[in-house]
Order: sequence, then C-alpha cells, then structure tokens
Amino acid sequence: MAPRAAVNRTHAAERPVRTGRITRSKKEEPVKVSVSPDRLEAVVNAQFLQPVYGTPPAWAEGRQQLCDAIPWFRCTQGAMYHSEGFCYGFLIDADCGSRTYIDDEVIITRIGGCCTKDSEGNLTLEKNQDPENAIVQSIIGSMDSKLAVGLVIGSKNKILNRELPHRYNIMDWFRVTNVWFEKIGQKHGVKVRFEKLSLCEKSWWALKDSLAPAPLEERDFETKPASLACQNCSKESLLLYNEGWMCLNPGCDDFWKIDGAPPPGELTFNPDFLFFRHRPDPAVQPHYSLVPDLLSTLDENAPDVSTSRIAWKGIVCPECFKCIRRTFWQGWKCDDDSTNAEECSKRCPFQKFMNMNPVSLRVVLDHFELAPIKRAILFDKKFNLPAIDDDSMFPYRKLTYKIDGVGSITHYVSNRAINGRKNGPDDLFVNLQRGDLGLKRFRLQSSLVAGTLTSHFAVNYGMPYKYVVSVDSKGFDEAPEDLLRALGRLSWATENAVVSVGDKYLPPNELLTLGYFEDMKIGFHDDGESSLGPSIATLSLGAKATMLIRMKYKYFNGSTRKADTKSIGTLLQDDPVLKDCMFEDERKTLKKELHDGDISQHEYDASRRALSKGRKGKEAPATIKMELHHGDLVVMHGEKLQKYYEHAVAPENKLRFALTARYVKPEHVDAREYKKGEFYLTPEQIYDGK
Repeated sequence: MAPRAAVNRTHAAERPVRTGRITRSKKEEPVKVSVSPDRLEAVVNAQFLQPVYGTPPAWAEGRQQLCDAIPWFRCTQGAMYHSEGFCYGFLIDADCGSRTYIDDEVIITRIGGCCTKDSEGNLTLEKNQDPENAIVQSIIGSMDSKLAVGLVIGSKNKILNRELPHRYNIMDWFRVTNVWFEKIGQKHGVKVRFEKLSLCEKSWWALKDSLAPAPLEERDFETKPASLACQNCSKESLLLYNEGWMCLNPGCDDFWKIDGAPPPGELTFNPDFLFFRHRPDPAVQPHYSLVPDLLSTLDENAPDVSTSRIAWKGIVCPECFKCIRRTFWQGWKCDDDSTNAEECSKRCPFQKFMNMNPVSLRVVLDHFELAPIKRAILFDKKFNLPAIDDDSMFPYRKLTYKIDGVGSITHYVSNRAINGRKNGPDDLFVNLQRGDLGLKRFRLQSSLVAGTLTSHFAVNYGMPYKYVVSVDSKGFDEAPEDLLRALGRLSWATENAVVSVGDKYLPPNELLTLGYFEDMKIGFHDDGESSLGPSIATLSLGAKATMLIRMKYKYFNGSTRKADTKSIGTLLQDDPVLKDCMFEDERKTLKKELHDGDISQHEYDASRRALSKGRKGKEAPATIKMELHHGDLVVMHGEKLQKYYEHAVAPENKLRFALTARYVKPEHVDAREYKKGEFYLTPEQIYDGK
C-alpha cells in the first residue's frame, strides 16, 4: 500500500552529506549494509585489516574483567546491559545480524534476546521480539530519557574491518537515535541506531590516516531522512533503504513490504539515514563515567571499606588502562590476568594493595554482646529437623541431621563462653586478618564464562586438594599459629562426630581457608573427590552464613541434565532412588520389578522415560538448612553424602572466614607432597571442646 504523505524532507537531492572523513554526494553509489557471514569472512580474509587511529580509553582481554571494572556493563552474557528499565551498555561483537552498519560516528545493529544459535553458531531469532519485552523497553527508555549508552566493540566483529587492539575495547558514549522493527527471517526483531555523542573529536577506531571530523559549525544538522505515514495503520516510519519505503509497525498488515510485496534480499541504506546528525544536546548525559576511577572513592582508613563489595570488584589500571579483577586478598595486580607468553612479556608493573584494617566483630555480628550465652534456634519445619543434644558436648549445643543410608551432618553450635576463650574464635577472627595468609581468588574449572573467578578467596595448607578450582598447597610447616589452632578445633570436632556414629576416625591432613568479602558466596557443589576421606569439618568465623543441603540433580530426577529441551537427559544406569526424589514410589517399584526379573532392562528404561515424558527436569529443593554463626563447627560425614548431595553457603554480606579440614588419601598424592601434610600440634593448639 502506498504511503500517504512525506514529512521532514528539508534538503535538496544534490546536497552533499558529510560525516567525519566521509564526504559523498547523493548521486554516488548507495551504502550497502552487511552481507552474509560467509561473504564477510571472505572479504576479511582477502585483505589486511586496516589500522585504527588511536587507542581505547579502557580495554579487557576477558568478559568478566570487563564487567567487573565497568559499572555500565555488568553483563557477563549477552550484548546489552539493562537494569530497571534502562540500557546502560552495549557490546558490538561477533554476530551483529543482518543489515548492520558501523562507521566512525554511527552504529546500526540489532538488539539481543529471543535468539538461539544455529548449527553454525550464528544467532537466529527464535520468536518475535515483542514491544513490551524488557530488553526492548530498556533501549527505548534510554532513548526517551536522553540517557547516553556506553558501547564496547569486540575483536571478533568483522563489520568494522579494522585491527582492534584488544579483545574488548571501550568505544565512547552514544545516544540512541532510532529504534524500529524489521523482518528478520520469519520473525520480527528490533534494530537500533546509535550516534556518537562527541562529534568534535576523531574516534579512536577511525582509520589511522583518515581526516579529522568537520567542525560543528560546518556540520549539516538540517538534513533528515524522509518520514512517511502508512495509509493502513497511519503510523509514520523513516525511509531507511534506497529500495523503497516500508511500514515498520509489526502490528500492521503492510509491515515490511514495498508496494505490497516483500523487499529484496539485499538492501542498501538511504544515505540521509546514515549521515544525518543531531545537534549537540547537553540534556543527553551518561549515568556513569566512561572509565571509572574506583580507587579514588575508597577511603583506606575506614574500618570496613577494604572488605566491602565494591572493594573486591575490578578497576581500570591507571597506567595501561586494562580492566583488572581483584584476585588478591590485599588488592590488585595488573598482570595477574596475563595468560599467554606475548602478554606476559608486556606486563604492566602496576599494583595496588589496600590498607587492610582489621574488621572488628562488632561490625559483622548483630548480637548485643557478640554471642549469646545459649543460642535459641528456630527450625523451619519444611526442612529436615535435627536431633538436639544440649548435654554431651556442653558448652556446645550439638545438632545432628541424619540422612538414612547416606550419612550425617553434625552442627556444633557455639556461644559466648566458647568464643571468648583465649585463642578462641574471637581471637582467631581478628588474627587471621592481620597476617598474610596467601588468600587469592582462582579460576573456576568450568563456567559459562571462560576465566570466571571464584566469589571467595582461598589458600590451602597440607596435602594438595582440588575442589572447584585448583589451588596450590603450602606445607603445614608454613602455616601461621592461628591456622594450626583452628586445625586443632576441627580435628576435635571430626573425631567426636565420626566416633559417635561408630566409624573409624581419620585425622585431617589438609586445611582449606576461604575468605568472603561482602556479597561473596559459594554456590552448590560437593566435596566428593575420590582422593578424600568420608569426613569434612568446617569452622565458621565472622558473619553469619546460611548453609543449604540438597540432592544432586541427576539423583533427584533419575537422569542427567539436558539443557534447553523439554525431555530428560540420560537415564542413570544405577538409580539409588533416594528418599524424597522425584517419582520416588514409582521409581522404587520399577527398580524392584527389574531386580525380581518381572520386567526387562528395556521395559525398565522405557517406563522411567514415560514417567518424565514432556517434563523438564528441575533442581531438588533444599532439605537441610543451617544457620552457621561465629564459632560454629560443622562435620559432614559419609562418602555417599558427597556422592548424592551437594551444599551451598551464603554469608550475611559481611566478612567471614571458613576453615575446612579433610583427610586426603596418600595414594592419590605425589609422594613428594607427603611432607606438606605432616603436622604436630602443641598442647596449646590441641582443643578439648571448651
């Protein structure tokens, strides 16, 4: 259907259009949008990437480093960081979609969401992007509120065709000028046009030998792309492409049609749309600094600033402008994220270690007198309830959680008399902050984002042990006095818990110390490595933490996890059918029938699949919840406990230490490491339970 009328056309057809280094007439060849990935790859391979003019104001070699240091891009996955209805940051990287354009001042790309990867790894729209979608609303919100958006360009982007210096490069502040819908495949998706805020300065990603941008007084701010109203829906849409005008309202019957017919497969941008510019508007402002200066905001003399949430986030190195994460307990080192020989040879010497003022118990504990004489505990009945023993371990209160056929968890609840004893938990908490224990954050062995660090600091003494990360171990002969005192307490708790259930006690020969700053936690995991004995003991110091125990996914569902489908994964060959698992009665009956020979293995598997037909697996609910307070001890005992169950710990957003002792089997350790696990406690370090 033909358009009704044209508006906002204020320039002559022959008028030149200028933008930075680009000066071209309207009679020149139209500017083409991006083509297929295969053709793009061929173009890139056929010529050398062009050098850029300058250097980015900040950069990162990893996604987490970028997100840790740049507050307007806290987005470890996806291309757009949005929060509370606004878009703050946007990443232009490998797959920008069809009809994409990038020059020195304008970027046209699609927004993310509602996408899935095809067999070649390209993103494709899985469903229509709705105008009410939160991502769509946030980009419109930033445009309507005149909130500038920070842009980052990744080295995998092939549209710019220039040699980018780093994996992720901060570009500049941009304003959102246009948001519209297009037909993308069989779905409709959203496209956005960004325009650089500063039109006076040459962009660092411009070609090295390109001309400087035209002065503002010589700019043409009057030329605008034509805007036409649809006869069918009466809504106006810009003339985006030279091939013809189209209605861009996805709710209209004439959406994405030229004279009632679908547009050609390859479209060319209307130069008026590419090269028009907005006059500088002081009302368009960013929410944050483009490159934040975190260190200037931290008062090292404040008693708790060194362990606050913001203090363990990333910073931008003031010398080389690299985004770096805080991996050390004391602070930051610029070269700590270097992973290859070439980068290591260019290491930046910058480091910043904080003045780690000890945090007092008064700051992390809410109790009037730091600890009660006897702790009153309210148990939530939706969780397993423990057996309570107030006598045999006095002055401790002993809580025992039993999981039939699996194992037990013993919680020794501390109090003021225990904590205040000389060299007790109160003294340990302060003393651990004064020395350099060697605490550090390590890379997770498996994570959605490569190179992700743990949300806690760790150091290992004694026999080498590998939990969710590989941690170098130090010998007990290097351990500070206070760690050996803690080891004495943990040895006492382990022996008492194990002997009370009639099992053999294996003295711990390894001590893992974890330190948590504000807002740090450790997610669900198990300590079920074959190299470990059946007992794990933990001493909690500082802020209160909540510990949750739940059945592992595969034992709860009877099958392995299969992401993004409505079907189950691989069935367990040996299904233990644990108490309170999904379809417990049905699975137990089927297992008995198989054992008795009433059904075949094929019938057994088919029946189990039928139970879960059309149902997506889900995580098991937590069955045990414990509040761990300052001075408390917890002993998990039983090899099956770590095999079938997992646990998570979330501190109360304040400083906390967790010291965990285990027995590492010597046959799983290099004989040269045995000496690290040898220790001898003095009479003062041996604990008697008081």
